[in-house]
Amino acid sequence: AQASDETDRQMIHSLIEQMPGGFDTMNRFVRDTICNALWASHVYYEGIFNSLMSDLTSEVSAKLSTPLPTILTSPAQESRTVDTKQ
Repeated sequence: AQASDETDRQMIHSLIEQMPGGFDTMNRFVRDTICNALWASHVYYEGIFNSLMSDLTSEVSAKLSTPLPTILTSPAQESRTVDTKQ
């Protein structure tokens, strides 16, 4: 462990060394906790992603008679745009 104050660092090291398993157990605990948090975040955001993809590719949006507005254009779309400044 690192600390901005050497006395704090020594205290932290001493406490960890007194724990059953010492640094190995503490490191495993920290890694497992981070792993579990990352996994939970992944599952949560994957659900949101899947829901958005489903909404965007649903039959309702495919049946729209008017295309949805977009700010992204492909080169083929750019050649089809009409200049309204004439």
